[in-house]
Amino acid sequence: LIERGKEFHGHLGPFLVLGIRMGLSALKHLDSTGYSGIHSEVRSGSRPPMSCLADGVQISTGCTLGKGNIVCLDMGRAETSFTCNGKSVSFKVNNDILEQIRVLSHDSLEDFSWKISLEPDEALFSRI
Repeated sequence: LIERGKEFHGHLGPFLVLGIRMGLSALKHLDSTGYSGIHSEVRSGSRPPMSCLADGVQISTGCTLGKGNIVCLDMGRAETSFTCNGKSVSFKVNNDILEQIRVLSHDSLEDFSWKISLEPDEALFSRI
C-alpha cells in the first residue's frame, strides 16, 4: 500500500505514511471496507508537507475528492476524522513524531517514512 501511495503521490514522505496508517486504523475502528459509506475530514490544510496526509488517507480508505467523501480543512493540524455508519473516530499525530519530522533532512525523509511504517499506531498517533 505504501508503494501504491508513493506512486500516486509522486514520492515517499512521512505524512503520506501517516495518512495511510490513520486510514487503515480508521477502517478497523469503524468496521469499514472503505470506498463507500466512509467520509474523512483532514485538518492539515493544503500546504505540504503536512497536506500529504490527505493523499495517504485517499490511498488507504478510498475517500476521494471526486466522490466528495473527503474534505481538507485549512487548520494546519496533523489530524484526521472519519465517519462511517453513524460511528466516528479521530486521530492526531503525536508531537514527538512531528518534532522528528521537523528536524529531518530532505535526504532522510524516505528512510524515516519506511521506519515509521513499521511502528505501532500508538507510537505514531493518538485518538482524539
